[in-house]
Amino acid sequence: MLIVQSIEENIQSVQMSVMTGYRFSCTNTTCLPFTNTFASYILKCQMACLAETQCQAASFNPSTSNCQLFVNISNQIGNIVPDMNTITMITIAGTRVPSEPTATTTATSTAATTTRATVPKYTALLLSDSGGAVQNLINLLQSVGINSTYSSNNVRYYNGTPDAATFGVVIIVTGTSSGYDMTTNGQQSILNAQQNNATGVVLTEWEAFQFNNSLWTILRPLQLFTRSSADNTNITMNLTIPNHPIWNNLSTSFTSTSIVSYNKGGSLINNGTILATCSQCGGGPGVAVRPSSIPATIGRVVHIAHAGHYTSGVANFNWTNDINLSTMMVNAVKWAANLI
Repeated sequence: MLIVQSIEENIQSVQMSVMTGYRFSCTNTTCLPFTNTFASYILKCQMACLAETQCQAASFNPSTSNCQLFVNISNQIGNIVPDMNTITMITIAGTRVPSEPTATTTATSTAATTTRATVPKYTALLLSDSGGAVQNLINLLQSVGINSTYSSNNVRYYNGTPDAATFGVVIIVTGTSSGYDMTTNGQQSILNAQQNNATGVVLTEWEAFQFNNSLWTILRPLQLFTRSSADNTNITMNLTIPNHPIWNNLSTSFTSTSIVSYNKGGSLINNGTILATCSQCGGGPGVAVRPSSIPATIGRVVHIAHAGHYTSGVANFNWTNDINLSTMMVNAVKWAANLI
């Protein structure tokens, strides 16, 4: 990952290796952070390290917004331990511009570059249950040129193969597979792709339910709102950000013609922004979004409050029987993939 800050002609940059789900296990005082600071999201923590020329590593905890900066960590690389709540970033030696202070100063011209495989934006990794309605969603996306990779119930069994970073967007529709965890490698692949390869992510419910039940803990930084309960009925979506691409070909306010299960009583987290309210959602968001802070590196995120084709009781949505919800989903996928 390349972090760049430019103020007029004062340009700073550094390349960092990102390890999601790990932290330093310090055994001596030289490994202790020299600074603890508040960072509302990961980029703020990265910029804090960039601003300190002695900073060699940073650790960020999204749940507490705590950012720790480290120096003299060369002997501590072997003391990194798993911690699903922490993202550790280590600067790559020789990539900081201006360069780290040395005894001898030499006037040089340095260009920091990073390479990344080109990812076809019209490709989606679709993670869902084994319901027959999944094929309807695949067909819907195919109708606008988006090719989906899916296997039955892969929302439970996805293990990081194929790599999420090879797709323009990851779509997670839990369906009836709520209450089950996803493999650690699968979660890590998705988060790495979103944070390092500009892969977009679209979440539906029951994602907030999963997080509430200590499942999908590695994916928690992608959650944009919480939940308190759920219900089933027709829902009314009300746009709050005029002219947003996710609302292309949709009325400012619309009511679903099908009955869906949906999230109630949610609150925004992780720098989410309400794109649309939901009249039935108990004050919680109907759709939340998080634009990319670094478009070439960090992917966009969309979190939708309804549970897609989940059918229980009276819920009957199947991706073919409600033009508004289907259009909103297609637009969300295209926006997350940077197609609109």
